[in-house]
Amino acid sequence: MYLGPFYINTKELFLIMTAVILGLAIKFGWGLYWFDKRVLLVLVVLLFVTKSVLSTINNEVFFLLAIVSIFLTLYFNLFQIIIFYLVSFTLMRWLKLI
Repeated sequence: MYLGPFYINTKELFLIMTAVILGLAIKFGWGLYWFDKRVLLVLVVLLFVTKSVLSTINNEVFFLLAIVSIFLTLYFNLFQIIIFYLVSFTLMRWLKLI
C-alpha cells in the first residue's frame, strides 16, 4: 500500500506495532531490562522510514543491520547509533548489498 512516498508492507506493520508498544511502554512506565525505551523508539522510527521509503532493499542484510543497531544500543548513546546506522546503510547501499 502506498501512502505518499512510503510503501507500507506487512514487514512495516511490525515496525509500526513495535513503535506503538514502545510508546505505550514509555507512557505507562513499563520497564525494559537493559534497553533504553526512547533510544529504541527513535531507532524503530528510523528503521521504518528507511524500510518504507526504499522498498527494494534486501531484507536479510537490512535485518542484520537492524539487529546489530539494536544491540549496540546497550553500549553506545543515541548519536553514535544513528551515525553507525547511517554510515553502514550508506556503505551497504553503495556496495549493492542492500
